[in-house]
Amino acid sequence: MKEFMHNYFRNSTIFSLAFVFFAGLSLLFTSSGASARAVEDSTDLLFTIRDIRVDETASRASEARETALEKAEMLAYQKLLGKLVQEDGRNRLPELSRSQVQGLVTALEVVEEQSSSRRYLATLNVRFEPGLVSQFLAKHNVPHVLSTGQGILVLHGHQRGLSEILWEGDPAIKTAHSQVDWVNRIRQYVFARGEIRERAAITFREVQALSAPQAREVAKLYGVQDALLIASRWHHSPGGPILEYCYLSTDNGMTGDGEIIGRENEAEAIAAMYEAVLEAIDTAWRSQLLVDTAVGGKIDVLVPSTSLDILTNVQARLADVTLVRDVRTLQVGLPFSKISFAYTGREEQLILSLRYAGLILGYYGEDRILAPKIEGDQGE
Repeated sequence: MKEFMHNYFRNSTIFSLAFVFFAGLSLLFTSSGASARAVEDSTDLLFTIRDIRVDETASRASEARETALEKAEMLAYQKLLGKLVQEDGRNRLPELSRSQVQGLVTALEVVEEQSSSRRYLATLNVRFEPGLVSQFLAKHNVPHVLSTGQGILVLHGHQRGLSEILWEGDPAIKTAHSQVDWVNRIRQYVFARGEIRERAAITFREVQALSAPQAREVAKLYGVQDALLIASRWHHSPGGPILEYCYLSTDNGMTGDGEIIGRENEAEAIAAMYEAVLEAIDTAWRSQLLVDTAVGGKIDVLVPSTSLDILTNVQARLADVTLVRDVRTLQVGLPFSKISFAYTGREEQLILSLRYAGLILGYYGEDRILAPKIEGDQGE
């Protein structure tokens, strides 16, 4: 059967002219523009550092503002490196002056600001130019991330004595949450609101047990496919307070556990736990998505096209993969169409990035085939 279909694709001249004509027009005038915008938005998200807060005082408001903006740019640069580059790569980079950092910045957006005669307070977003940042890192042979992770829902079940906290607005958890930078990460974190349908879908005990199926069901309510489950317990021991925790990321099965000791304040301990979990996840993602910009290739693939929806779905998902560029439609037909694209990085990085975008790259005889991932398929 596979050989028949393979030969059919290569040799068949029976195509629907209307399908080819209208699909071709759709791909030419619609998909290309949407794809370009999606790639631009994804890159902008990756190279923008958000919610930088500054508070400076000087003899004049203008001096306070200038000092605040300088600190914002330098802090944003450090956060950008922490987002894109592993620790060993960051250690190989030279220190940059403010003028050198400014050369990498394309925009400084003031989200909110207040000033008096001597004080300046603001919340800022700092946008960096992706090409210049990539060139700088490549110059020093430092691989970096070129794509963002998909959205993921955070579910945290916390135990304090006999109290079991999941949906309740707990002051210690709220304080800890506010102390952590959830925004400038590779993953896009989403937080549950505790609505009735969510409470019915998963319980505190299921979060504590790191139950993936129930967590995924709640995640779908927020338009994402996976969840980060965190289970923690705050208790006192002879040596002092301890926060024990474990976690599971349902998309790749990543798990971990640990203890936060030496913190008398529970909120500080929870914040330290959040930082440890997020850094572990970011480090794992960076190790998978780090790209050497000197490496790349070009590939032709078959795409199932028994319906136009499948083809346009694949093209839309490709637009979310930052490693991919120059997507071209070579042939539109039944049961397969054929597209080509260039990519940056190694092929195994491409395969992983495609998988996170919901696409599976495999073989069909001697050809490569790219198809949407089926629900429940782990891409093996």
